[in-house]
Amino acid sequence: MNFTETLASSISSPAGTYHYSFARAGQHLAVISSDDNLRLLDPSTLAVVASTSIPTHADGVTCIKSASTDDGNLVFTAGRDGAVRVWDLRRGLAGSVKEFKRRGAEPILSMDVSVERGLVAAGTELTGQSAEVVVWDLEGREKMNYVESHNDDVTQLSFHPTARELLLSGSTDGLINVYNMNIPDEDDALHQVVNHGSSIHHAGFLSSDAIYGLSHDENLSVYKLADPNEDVEEPKPVVFGDVRQRFGCEYAIDVLLRGGESAGVGVIAVGSHSHQWVDLQSLRVENGVWALGGEQVVRLVGGHREEIVRCLYVDDVSATVFTGGEDGLVKAWKPAP
Repeated sequence: MNFTETLASSISSPAGTYHYSFARAGQHLAVISSDDNLRLLDPSTLAVVASTSIPTHADGVTCIKSASTDDGNLVFTAGRDGAVRVWDLRRGLAGSVKEFKRRGAEPILSMDVSVERGLVAAGTELTGQSAEVVVWDLEGREKMNYVESHNDDVTQLSFHPTARELLLSGSTDGLINVYNMNIPDEDDALHQVVNHGSSIHHAGFLSSDAIYGLSHDENLSVYKLADPNEDVEEPKPVVFGDVRQRFGCEYAIDVLLRGGESAGVGVIAVGSHSHQWVDLQSLRVENGVWALGGEQVVRLVGGHREEIVRCLYVDDVSATVFTGGEDGLVKAWKPAP
């Protein structure tokens, strides 16, 4: 199925701006960019509804997550200044309403938020001998601090969709770790260690019992979440290898979970700047085994021309795909007539 471009906007960003990541924020779409600003967009027009007037993080914003609460919508950002900031959309973007920060102020490269658990997790860049995973409660109290489990940058964090005690981290050291946050000792808290073999770009939970790992060299694998019963032998991972060879693309953008963790359906977004397209390929369970690709391919025809697409968000309600690229544009796509 082909999707065509319906909207394109520079979203009032300076020339040369890269757009890093999207998050849904109530009725708006939030985006962080290389000019260190946070913007709220009207998804129907791509008009800028609100924007930070000063840099979101002085040394560069790196992460964004959103969370809905009973009394409003919150947006969380993190950056190279070592801080996590909380923005309450009811108060606009004039200033954050809360800040979490490590004393060492190590640059933060990854983050996840679980309002249901009341937790915020951040992963740091390797500084000296240490790359840390820090977990705070929503009041800013540090709950966990894992400092020995990775020996390089922590690039990915993800709370388990249903098991409240589990947190996943991925690193450029090639490891994907799963921690049991109920166990205080770091060594004992390591529920599972997966050696993906190369630097982790994206990792997370595909379902309640499946983990994916996508490396910076575009290799994808799916792993079984370890059973707490040590007598159960874990199955071998499903190794898909380099997605560039499989799909004729030049880079992978991200892996997205579709339809909730019980659906067993994901999407991997891949792109070609030389052929000017972005494809959404299915990642699903068939006959009890994870399978990649197939006939149901969504192609964004034209992509961002010869520039790389950095981020992608799928809005199922409006049947719209949003992309952000290194050409400084945010685009909206809908099914071709």
